[in-house]
Amino acid sequence: MKSEANRNVKTALGLVATLLVLILLVVGCGEAATATPVPDEAEPAPQPTPTSPPAEPEPEEPETSLRPISEWTAENPATLEEIEAQLELHRGESFTFISEGGAFQAAIRRAWLDPLREMFGLDIVEESPGPGVARVRTQAETGNIAWDVLDLGTDQVAALLKTDSLGEYDPTIVDARDLLDIVREPGPYIAGGGITWSTILAYNTEVYPGDTGPETWADFFDLENFPGRRSLRNEVSYGGQIQIQRLARNPELLNTPEGKLEVATPTREQMEEDFAWFAEWVEGAGNNIIYWDTGSQCPEFLISGEVDMCSAWNGRIYDAQQNGAPLKICWECGFMTGTGGWTIAKGLKEQDPVKYELANLATAWATFPEKNVRMAQFITYGPINKKSFQYMDAPEYDLVRDELPTSGANIPFSILWDEIWLGDHLDWANEQYLLATQ
Repeated sequence: MKSEANRNVKTALGLVATLLVLILLVVGCGEAATATPVPDEAEPAPQPTPTSPPAEPEPEEPETSLRPISEWTAENPATLEEIEAQLELHRGESFTFISEGGAFQAAIRRAWLDPLREMFGLDIVEESPGPGVARVRTQAETGNIAWDVLDLGTDQVAALLKTDSLGEYDPTIVDARDLLDIVREPGPYIAGGGITWSTILAYNTEVYPGDTGPETWADFFDLENFPGRRSLRNEVSYGGQIQIQRLARNPELLNTPEGKLEVATPTREQMEEDFAWFAEWVEGAGNNIIYWDTGSQCPEFLISGEVDMCSAWNGRIYDAQQNGAPLKICWECGFMTGTGGWTIAKGLKEQDPVKYELANLATAWATFPEKNVRMAQFITYGPINKKSFQYMDAPEYDLVRDELPTSGANIPFSILWDEIWLGDHLDWANEQYLLATQ
């Protein structure tokens, strides 16, 4: 019995020992000692997660120096970039523009109107020929605005200001500070796609070959030694013809600054003498004189043989020369240099403020020196922005540079009109010119 009891004790002790071993294994191995059930289908081994590059910071909005239109001032007007940004806001809008037609308006189109159309989607309606002083006055008086932006001579602007017939441009938009003094003198009424141009003596080289052509304006009016027909601007606008007559009567005035000044600003008494002389010449010329109405007619008359000499705008003759016409300009005869530019219709600001802003923006864009100079690429008219001349050395101006009235070879023969003085006398002079041609 004792031995059986001992066996029972040993058995119990063995079970206890075995139990303790199992407990120690569980404690020492933790979860690794716990059996893991096997799934029905083996799961793929987890793949390492690729390391993503650090997120880039959000790009900051570029700083801009463009001011809104409300911050433009006359002392610090809009920059070209600000003008172009504001023009974008007018995409799809329209305004009406009027000029002289022909080769001149074609050049305006290429230099300024087409770029404005293409860059900013503007609908620019063109009309021609030029409005003239009387028609502009009628538009201002009636308030019936037919043209929003008008291309006029500075003398016409001076004349129209006497009857308050033009609208002012906005000097916070249009920067006119670098324009020629004669253009700035009338005030905020003329800028934009302006030009310097000249009234010159042109003739047909087949009629006067070699060195047989005229050498002074006296030759133009000398039907005995230079027979043939002549053409002058129409009888309703003397257009500087009176200065030509003074130079014809006194060719030596071209030789001195004092003489040129007398031609540019004759006294009323001198003008009356010149008109009387001109009326006598017209009567003696009979059928040998033809008047032209538009700038394109003068070269047409010369080419067709209807006339042999013509008082013409230099750009129209250049355009005909490029097309092979046998024409020549007598620069050394002397020529009258004038200016012109864009004006804004009176009443537009009140009737249509949005269109008024657009008209100002288009005018401003064409005023900047790098834009104003573009005209000379297409016709021989120079800019009115003094800073434009620095761009004339570019290759695109090689063909026209020496044919401009302002070229080094031609400028000694130039007489610059006092267009403000001329504007003050324009109505009276037109009446006298009309009487002289009857």
